[in-house]
Formats: sequence, C-alpha cells, structure tokens
Amino acid sequence: MRYDLPAQHFAADGAMIRCAQCGHSWLEGRAIEIAATPTRNLPAIIDHGFEPDHEVRRLIEASRQAQDNFAAKRAARRRRVLHWGIFAAATLAPLVVAAALPEQIVRIAPATIAVYEAMGRDINIYGLDLRRVEMQHMIVEGARVLAVKGEIANISGSDRKIPSLRFGLRDASGIEVYQWVVDAAARPLRPGESTSFVSRVASPPETARTIEIRFAHADEIGSNARHD
Repeated sequence: MRYDLPAQHFAADGAMIRCAQCGHSWLEGRAIEIAATPTRNLPAIIDHGFEPDHEVRRLIEASRQAQDNFAAKRAARRRRVLHWGIFAAATLAPLVVAAALPEQIVRIAPATIAVYEAMGRDINIYGLDLRRVEMQHMIVEGARVLAVKGEIANISGSDRKIPSLRFGLRDASGIEVYQWVVDAAARPLRPGESTSFVSRVASPPETARTIEIRFAHADEIGSNARHD
C-alpha cells in the first residue's frame, strides 16, 4: 500500500503512522535536505615525505650491514680463541711431554734431572735399581778397609747394560770427602734379573759417615779423586 503525505503533516521529531490495510505501525519523520558542499581538489599522489622503495632499500641495507658486522665480530672472536688455543697448546706441550716422558727428557738434557729432583721426582733413566746396600769396616793387615756391597736389579721391560757405579763418602754435615768410580763388569741384565757388586776402599777418611751410590756420568768414569 502506498501513501503520499505532505511533509508538513509530520512533526520535527516524526509521527506514528498505521497502515489501514495490515494494521502495521511505524515512526515516520520529516525528510531532511542535505546540501551538497564543494569538494577540494585533492592531489592524485599523497606525499609522505619519503619514497617507499627507498626506505625499504635502506632498511634492507641496514639489516645486511648489521648481519655482516655480527659475522665479522664472530669470526674475529673465533680467531682469537684459536690463537689462544694454539698459544696454550704450544706453552703446555713441553710441560706435558716433560711430565709424561721424564726419562727421555733427562737423556736428551741431563741437566734437567736437577729440575725433576727439585720437584721431588726421582728419575731413573737407566731402568736399574740399587738394593740392599751395606757398608762394612774391616782391618786388613793393620789397615782400615771399607767394603761396600749391594745388588743391581733391572726394573725395566727390556735388557739393560749396567753402567759404572760412582761411590761418594760424606761427612756428618753432608759434604763429600771421598769418591771413586767402579766398573761393574757384569753382562746386561734381562728384565727382572739382578746381580751383586762389592767394592773396597783402603784407608777411607775417618770423617766419612754415609755413602752415596749412583750410576756414573760419562765425564766421571776413570776418576778416583780424593777430596780432603
């Protein structure tokens, strides 16, 4: 159903209308005229103050530069760690070798035995051990005689030639007052074997109290010097 009602029949806030045919009611208001306002001429492209493509490229370049700087710093750090590792290895390697192979080190540089002794390590480069050492004082035809005897044992895992023995007598203060060198004149000992030795000295110094026995160095062989 269509109704044509003049606008002046409606109040400003509208009026209730009821359909005479179906009985439906609704609120009907006065039509409002909207005046058209002139539009401004807007630019076809809005200027943001920067070019989008240029800004994207700048961000990408900054990200790439940051990654390059990080990679360079990481590489430099790895080089420093590697260099320090090489330095530490080069510094510690001789100490490790010296601790693991003392006998070989002393053979190459005999003077290093003093270093090992200062560290409390008794380095046996011969693979031989002196055992059951005894001293006996005797009178033979009116003269005093000192007899020294003991055993030499092979404690290594291979045959060992017995070097010359060096004997040294020391007084009560530990000063050596007499020394002599003796060739054991024994065949090489097999692993676990042992042999005995005896050496005698006529008229030893009366101040002698103790004896030191060791294997002679090359420059001591043939020397039987007496120290007064």
